[in-house]
Amino acid sequence: MTVIRRLLLGATAASMISGTALARTPRGSEDVLEIVVGNGPHAGTYKLPAPAIMCMRFKVGKNISAVYKDFDAGDMNKIGEAAINIANPDDTGPKRGDVLVAFGARDAKGASRYSLSIPTDSAGPLTFTRNGKGADMAFQGKTKDGISLRVTAKCAALEEL
Repeated sequence: MTVIRRLLLGATAASMISGTALARTPRGSEDVLEIVVGNGPHAGTYKLPAPAIMCMRFKVGKNISAVYKDFDAGDMNKIGEAAINIANPDDTGPKRGDVLVAFGARDAKGASRYSLSIPTDSAGPLTFTRNGKGADMAFQGKTKDGISLRVTAKCAALEEL
């Protein structure tokens, strides 16, 4: 199971435990997750709905993530899942992590999934800046198939899990 998939499952479980669905989390009004696909069949800029974005800091893994999940994803041209994960936020030097941008439902035939591990699948760069109780994360690079991606997350506050 990939890191991003574990993050999405963990975020879903955490939101359900707290009594609200991830797509209805009210705290996300200041959070931003923007994705720019530079070429290919899904080229365009996507600004995901703030209430459906969850920003988390995992104490055990010491990673920081911004995730988005549309539980009703059915349109193959809309983002069903997206995430940016920084695996080493406290380390100096280059950041390591993962990026996921998926269109349509996860198990839908013909769904497009761009999943990258940085620096293994792409040199990035992957950046991270702490902002008080929140964080800014960004990735810019290409998939193995040459699809240009830019993912930017601005988290007003990180939920501690």
